[in-house]
Amino acid sequence: MTTKLLYQTKYLNFKSALSPSNHDWCYVARTNDTKGHDSAVVITTVVKYQNKNSFLFLKTKRPPLYAENKSKYCLESPAGLIGDIDTNETLIECAKKELKEEAGLISDKLFLELTNSSSSSGLTSETLSYTTAFVDDYKAQKALSDGGIILDRILVDVNCVYDYFNSLDKKEYSIAAATVCGVFFALERLKNINF
Repeated sequence: MTTKLLYQTKYLNFKSALSPSNHDWCYVARTNDTKGHDSAVVITTVVKYQNKNSFLFLKTKRPPLYAENKSKYCLESPAGLIGDIDTNETLIECAKKELKEEAGLISDKLFLELTNSSSSSGLTSETLSYTTAFVDDYKAQKALSDGGIILDRILVDVNCVYDYFNSLDKKEYSIAAATVCGVFFALERLKNINF
């Protein structure tokens, strides 16, 4: 299939391709996209804190959400682009690097849950890989780098996560779909692992 590059930035390409009805379909593609791996990895993180299992979420401030008056903040899991700096980086290497960069954590156990998951197929060619990371004995750490987007790290008891999601003021917070999906996989993983 032929695609047209309409505009290019450091991390995104704005492109068009013909739809099945021969109309131009505009979409966004990640510049790190290859057929060999997904665009990004989501690291759903479960930490042991005060003898309880808790999810670690990131409170972020994303320009597309606040610029369009969708919400002030987004609740996300650590995540990152695969191969954006080192093109030979593996998915697992990327997950470990991003967890260290965004949360200051090193995972004791890391599981691959799903690959080739479309993040929004009408908008982007981006595909995601999902991992679940377990961190024993959580101690708040300073992140190595977050690009100024991460405002806070939030711990939520795994048994209360759905209540927590529903308690958020929807004018204040959006919840990233990748975060919700990752929570599903992590809760399933917790049924089958001794942590």
